[in-house]
Amino acid sequence: MDGPNAEEIPQEERNLDDTEIESETKETIEDSLKQDFEEEEDLQEAITEESSMEGEDSSRLEPSEESLSEQGTEIIGDDTVDSQIPQELTKEELELQLKVLRRNLIEGALYAAGRPLDVEELSTKLEIPKKEVEELVNIVAFDYLDREGALIVAQIGEKYQMQLRPELTETVSKFAKGGAIAERYLRTLTVIALKQPILKSTIIKLRGSGAYEHVKYLLDNDLIAAIKKGRSAELTTTDKYADMFGLPKNKEELKRMMISQLGVGEDTN
Repeated sequence: MDGPNAEEIPQEERNLDDTEIESETKETIEDSLKQDFEEEEDLQEAITEESSMEGEDSSRLEPSEESLSEQGTEIIGDDTVDSQIPQELTKEELELQLKVLRRNLIEGALYAAGRPLDVEELSTKLEIPKKEVEELVNIVAFDYLDREGALIVAQIGEKYQMQLRPELTETVSKFAKGGAIAERYLRTLTVIALKQPILKSTIIKLRGSGAYEHVKYLLDNDLIAAIKKGRSAELTTTDKYADMFGLPKNKEELKRMMISQLGVGEDTN
């Protein structure tokens, strides 16, 4: 201040004060800049640290190729995984499975047919070589003999038929319609087939008075036919009988085949 009442300050003191002010101002500016620089360094370190943490998280989520390779090696070497992979069947095992299947097909065919079947028919319809059919059908037959069950596979000439054991036929035939035939009916039917055409009166003489009931049963089941002849009737077998037993429908051929298969003559009674 330069007013007339102002105290005059010596020039040296004024210069000293100016120097102190400049020094204080310089220190204040330097402190401010230093603080700003430190804050900037702290901010940069925070950014760097955050980036580093993100990189670590990413590395945790995305395993390295080395890690994946180690995991793959562990899986491949795991016995449990190997045990779950289906092993290829050997040639012998495949052949055994095929043989079992074909044996079951032959058994099923004999059951479903309800009549005698020869090797030729089994081979053609089941598409199995004849030589193998001959082997397997005999295996089936022996299996049924060993079972001691109600059914057997009987060989009739060159044909095979699944049927009841003879000792059971008469008892259970009442449950079957056109199926199993009781022994007494079968004997009368065999005589009629071998001697046809034959009069009913002749059958009664050969088989006794019980043959009246036998003839009625056979007529009711369409196994024989009757044509009136005077006071009696002439009896012959039907196509159903021929089909049931795998015989020719021609009567003369049927009789010749029966004689050959059963090893009997027309004098059977």
